[in-house]
Amino acid sequence: MAKRGYRLLESIKRIPGYDPYGKFEQERLARWVSTVRSASSELGRGDIADFCIGRTLSSSPKGDDGVWPCEAARSVLEDVQSDSMMEGARNGVYNSRGVHWRGEGGAQERELAGKYRAWGETLRFSHPFVSSRLMMAIGETYEREASNDDTEAGIRRRLR
Repeated sequence: MAKRGYRLLESIKRIPGYDPYGKFEQERLARWVSTVRSASSELGRGDIADFCIGRTLSSSPKGDDGVWPCEAARSVLEDVQSDSMMEGARNGVYNSRGVHWRGEGGAQERELAGKYRAWGETLRFSHPFVSSRLMMAIGETYEREASNDDTEAGIRRRLR
C-alpha cells in the first residue's frame, strides 16, 4: 500500500488544485495536501509524503506578483510549515534545472542565488517560513555551488 502511494505521488505531473476552468485555487490545493498528509500519516509515511508534496509544489508557476511559487502554493507551504515539504521543494527546484551548459566559474549559480534571495526578501514578512526555509536555503545552495565552481575554475587555470 505504501509503495503504491509513493508511486502515485511520484507520478503527479500537474499540481492538484485546479478547478474545471483551469484556475488554480488555494482551497482545492489545501484540501488535497491535507488528504494526502492524513492518509500518509495513517500508514506511517508522513515525512516521505511531505517530501513528495514539496517536490510536486516545486513545479508551481510564478504568482501574479512575479514571485515563485504562486500565491496558492506558497500559502499552503506556509500554513503546513513542514521541513520535509521544504526539503522536497528544494530538491524539486534544484533538479528542475536539468542538464545545463556551464561557463567558467560560478556566475550562473550566483545569478540563481540572487533570484531566489530576492524572492525570499519579497516574502520575508508575508510568508516567513517559505522565505527562510525555501528561498534563502535555495539561495545558499547556489552560493555554495558558485564558490565551488570558482575554486575549480581557478585550479583549472593554474594547471594550464
